[in-house]
Amino acid sequence: MTTSVNLAGDVRSPGELIAALPHLIGFHPTDSVVLVVLVGQAVEQTLRADIPPPHDDRRVARHLAAPLLQYPNRRRVVAFVVGGGSGDPPERLPREHLVAHVEAALAYVGVPVACAIWTPATACDAPWFNYHDLGDEGTVPDPSATPLAALAVSRGMITYPDRETLANTLTPDPEPALTRRSAALDRLVAEAEATSYDDPATSLRHRALVQAEVVRAGTRKRPLTDSEVAALAFALSDLLVRDASLAYAVGEHARSAEALWAELTRATPLPERAEPATLLAFSAYIRGDGAYAAIALDRAQEAQPGHRLARLLRMALDNGMPPGTVRQLAERAADLPFPERI
Repeated sequence: MTTSVNLAGDVRSPGELIAALPHLIGFHPTDSVVLVVLVGQAVEQTLRADIPPPHDDRRVARHLAAPLLQYPNRRRVVAFVVGGGSGDPPERLPREHLVAHVEAALAYVGVPVACAIWTPATACDAPWFNYHDLGDEGTVPDPSATPLAALAVSRGMITYPDRETLANTLTPDPEPALTRRSAALDRLVAEAEATSYDDPATSLRHRALVQAEVVRAGTRKRPLTDSEVAALAFALSDLLVRDASLAYAVGEHARSAEALWAELTRATPLPERAEPATLLAFSAYIRGDGAYAAIALDRAQEAQPGHRLARLLRMALDNGMPPGTVRQLAERAADLPFPERI
């Protein structure tokens, strides 16, 4: 899933759109079916699913098409199958049955398919073929040399070689470090319960701590210490503070806030890891990085399987809710005066 990206003048063939896919998705897709939703020359949304076993073709096609039911007919889709097995290009392309189901599902929701393309990979010089025009074929230009690649770099975005590499960026820290931080958290909870656990000023102190660390994350050169991780995890366990922190997904500190949430997702022990992971998913979601948001939600729901906000964000992501709609939640939180945010 991506936010709107204007490709006018930059895409003249399916090959150039294939070269854009890694930057739209965040990684080079393999064995994937990808729908690029276009309004004119603007990419409004990119939807991806793993290529399913053949008996699941219809289900996956309907799942991909469902988010587009809310869109008016002025949109169109370019469908891609990346990988998917062997064939005899161009006479016989892999997963033709899947493509037929995708086209039928999109027709049902009133979104036309401009073309359907197969390619073995999104790498430079990979061949591509049109499912419905045997003479329409070409090769993929260098994905790292496209205008969209330059745009991604300018925005500080990283394109990973595959989804597994992206997921590994949120691998939890080693167990001994997590054990130390868990013990530090236990001490903070015990101290709070023994003193002023219900003091309203506690939320204000927690909110101020989070705000200071968000700002500091933009220039900090060292990792958080165990005590800093514990203090932040304890602060974010106050759900009023956690919810107020959604506001950092927009504004001048959005990038440093996302970096802080990512660090805390790796550094925080269970079950408190769910809070920074959910904030990370929210931040990634509204800037259009659905793949990263999904991985962050995996971490949140592993930490707390019944986590309410993570579950709501997962439903929004699975149903293709546009990032702009979710962004409104952050903008409303950011508009509140500081004391009212908590």
